Amino acid sequence: MKITVLGSGTSTGVPEYKCDCDTCEDARTFGSRNYRTRPSIHIEKDEKHLQFDLGPNFIDQIDRNKIEWIDAVVFTHCHADHISGTNDIVMPCRKQKMDMPIYGPEETMLILQRNFDYMFSKDTFQGGGVGHLIPNVVEAKFELHGFEITPIPVEHGSVNTYGYRIGNFGYLPDVKRLPDSSKELLHGIEVLIIDALSFNPRHPTHLSVGESIEISEDLKPKETYFTHIMHRLDHRYFREQCEEQDIELPENVYLAYDGQVIEIE
Repeated sequence: MKITVLGSGTSTGVPEYKCDCDTCEDARTFGSRNYRTRPSIHIEKDEKHLQFDLGPNFIDQIDRNKIEWIDAVVFTHCHADHISGTNDIVMPCRKQKMDMPIYGPEETMLILQRNFDYMFSKDTFQGGGVGHLIPNVVEAKFELHGFEITPIPVEHGSVNTYGYRIGNFGYLPDVKRLPDSSKELLHGIEVLIIDALSFNPRHPTHLSVGESIEISEDLKPKETYFTHIMHRLDHRYFREQCEEQDIELPENVYLAYDGQVIEIE
């Protein structure tokens, strides 16, 4: 299974608008790993392709990473940095000559149908400028194109939010608290990508680096990658930053970056 990290940044992206901090200035240089678009991944196995979330950078992300096919889209929740690029699924729909199945929490399906109502009816399909979406509410484990997918309920503000287990891979881009019942669903994973916004454990809706390390040490995956990361975390100095915060960074824990490819057998 091939996992491409399309975006690893927080909802504002990095660099932040009108920010001249050292990380943001570095992010403005070509090729910097500190350049981060909104969080999203793409998974490929046996020539089947799943897209997770459609944020505002979606079309640029799939173009930059040469994603040439999408069989279905799986949403984690309804916040704008995860759904506001939904209209741009029109291009994959047009190029692939297909309607697009989408999956996610019931609340997310309802908000998508409200915000993008014209994409749920063939009556508005004329002219080729609209993609047609087929909604599917996720409530329990399901199989999709050979992928076994388990929704992982997490606490993230006031909206219904899922992470997902896909085979031996766990993806939790937005989470503040992982209930014990959800944690049990992740035992045995080999790779974990998890929210780690900053070093601040008091943030009301996102995990901190220290909190995410604790979850990783509990689940014991072979590798853990942090996503949804803001500009206070710097790829160039992350280990030193952790030392300054009195945080011991395990050798198998890393910051994810846009364009990163992770392979799982």
